[in-house]
Amino acid sequence: MHFKTIRASNSNYTIEIPDTCPHFGKNMESEQINDVYDRVSKTVALIFRCSINDCHKYFILEYSVNKTTVDTISSFGQLIPYSYNGFQEPAISENIKNLSPVFSETFVEASIAEAKKLTNISGIAYRKAFEFLVKDFASYQNQEKIEDIRKNSLNNVIDMFYKDMPMIKDLLHITRRIGNDETHYYREFTDIDIEDLKKLIYNFSLYINMILDIKEFSQKTN
Repeated sequence: MHFKTIRASNSNYTIEIPDTCPHFGKNMESEQINDVYDRVSKTVALIFRCSINDCHKYFILEYSVNKTTVDTISSFGQLIPYSYNGFQEPAISENIKNLSPVFSETFVEASIAEAKKLTNISGIAYRKAFEFLVKDFASYQNQEKIEDIRKNSLNNVIDMFYKDMPMIKDLLHITRRIGNDETHYYREFTDIDIEDLKKLIYNFSLYINMILDIKEFSQKTN
């Protein structure tokens, strides 16, 4: 950040602006193009242009303002943070967040990677998130065997701790195999993609939510 004198609403102001172009990611000397004062929101949007020859893209900095009259800005307040990534965080229930915090964090990070078109790592991250969810739910249901669950492979945990739920066991093994495909040199399932992997993980999370909701409301109604 550095200080620069700009002109807005026919007056000069010295404000702190970023040193780095938000598009190009390199140091630049910004060129002010215009300003827009919003009397309703009490903010001013300053339009700048990157000075780097390979960039020359426009960007906006919006500040809150202090006013002396309705039409006069006395000084600038805080810079209002902008984000242009368009990322919408996936919806994860409170049940799942409480049961498996690492799953929740990893799933969001995988979604961010996917949104940025980082397809070589997003699938691996979804696979990691899935393993945490499977093992954390198994641990929740088998408190006395948490250490065994932690040390065993995902394949073994599914066989050992979901054996009494044949349909869920099948779901988990299918999801595991598809998830593993994201980590291997050779892709086995060419007609299955990351959307299918997410769908299967979501289906398992619905089952977990159902079990936890039944337990909660059974306690409340007994």
